[in-house]
Amino acid sequence: MKYFIFFIFFNLNIFALDLNFENFSSNFEQKISNKNSSLIYKGDFIITQNKAFWNYTKPNKKQIYINNKEVVIIEPELEQAIYTQLQNLPNLQKIFKQAKKISQELYEAKYENTTYNIKIKNNQLENISYKDELENFIVIYFYNQQFNQKINSEIFIPKIPSHYDIIQ
Repeated sequence: MKYFIFFIFFNLNIFALDLNFENFSSNFEQKISNKNSSLIYKGDFIITQNKAFWNYTKPNKKQIYINNKEVVIIEPELEQAIYTQLQNLPNLQKIFKQAKKISQELYEAKYENTTYNIKIKNNQLENISYKDELENFIVIYFYNQQFNQKINSEIFIPKIPSHYDIIQ
């Protein structure tokens, strides 16, 4: 099963919203659809300027730790941890800077051959949608957003059980 991850790293002003912050956390629902099927993933995340922790809870558990472009993916069902480097993380700051207002709540931005639709409702980021390179339509919904909460920095350190396989 393939997971699609939209990494969010930003410290910026979104449109008319002033979202300068040290950290941002939210619950999310990520829906991935194509001609033949649809999958829904749920979880929560917390991000800072250069680190992120994505905790997928449904349908399968998975933790993703990001430190700049270094990524560790922990797959409990497979009892493995995958270390990788990502070169092309979407840069949300650049995406938002390029966003053009389409309607009262909708903005559109083109970034590296992808068109992102960004919905703002009641001064909150409601969702981001886009079509990926495999023609999957992806929508990420954000719930219970919090800014500048006191966080324990250890949340960004992968906790890999000793019996897990390590893949690099």
